[in-house]
Amino acid sequence: MEKKFYAKVFGWLFIGLLLTFGVGFMASVYEPLLLFVAENWVLFLIAQIVLCIVFSVRIGKMSPNVAKALYLGYTLLTGATFGGLFIAYEMSSIIFIFLATSIILGVFALIGYRTNVDLNKMGTYLLMGLLAIIILEIINIFLANSSLDIGLCILGIIIFIGYIAFDMQRIKHFATSESENLAVLGAFELYLDFINIFLDLLRLFGNSRD
Repeated sequence: MEKKFYAKVFGWLFIGLLLTFGVGFMASVYEPLLLFVAENWVLFLIAQIVLCIVFSVRIGKMSPNVAKALYLGYTLLTGATFGGLFIAYEMSSIIFIFLATSIILGVFALIGYRTNVDLNKMGTYLLMGLLAIIILEIINIFLANSSLDIGLCILGIIIFIGYIAFDMQRIKHFATSESENLAVLGAFELYLDFINIFLDLLRLFGNSRD
């Protein structure tokens, strides 16, 4: 039963990442979609936030099909906003950082699975760190301080690495369940960790196109 549950979690994670990066690449070569996203990026951001909140809060009361639809919808919206990344950065950088992020996810998911330390206490500190990053990033929109931006990227990577282990331990506790919704929720949490680490690594080490 546990193996089937983990297979569902990582299967949905793979599908979500495939959709995100596939749609991102298509958006980068299809100019009307790229322009539409650029002109309506605020709406895309709001839609992602709303989907994220609804998914997290209502997951227990959704049918499996609705949960899957919301998860896939979120990954598609994220993919549409990734079109600009494929234009701004070299493909080799995107591929390399994708692979590096995959390794990080694998290593720290394994740590979260194997450790006997209760990581629940860490959740509060991770949330506080995440809120601090969000506030400082909003402030830095006006300051445009490159040093602060680098520091926030590094801090973001550390926090979401912590979240990988934290989320994987939660998933481990769900593993005896046959709930499709919990499997999709686990995939969603790891998906968010992956995407945030990927974006921060890309900002730090990605090679921009000339």
